Amino acid sequence: METSDKIQICKVIAQAILADVQITDEERAFLDKLMDRYELDFEQRKDVLARNMDDDPVEMAKEISSMESKDELLKELIDAVRVDGEIAPAEIKLVERVGTAIDVSPEEVKMLFED
Repeated sequence: METSDKIQICKVIAQAILADVQITDEERAFLDKLMDRYELDFEQRKDVLARNMDDDPVEMAKEISSMESKDELLKELIDAVRVDGEIAPAEIKLVERVGTAIDVSPEEVKMLFED
């Protein structure tokens, strides 16, 4: 997977964990572990964490190039919104919108949530 896709995935995840307006320790740890697994360096991590309130995770998702990376995004995104034990309606809606942006139907997204 290309580094640019890894960074975009992390950016979408970072925005998603803000969807319910609170960041739990579990969510923060999830993002840190993901950036560790992707071997992002200090500057890349700064880029991921430099949030702009106008950032649209749907538009960020569209920048992901490979199908492998898009599949990874949905898997990680669903895991991220589940990590705190509560899935807010805003988080579900966000995952559905991201799925639609990368050509995954809402029905397919719902099936992924059930896995």
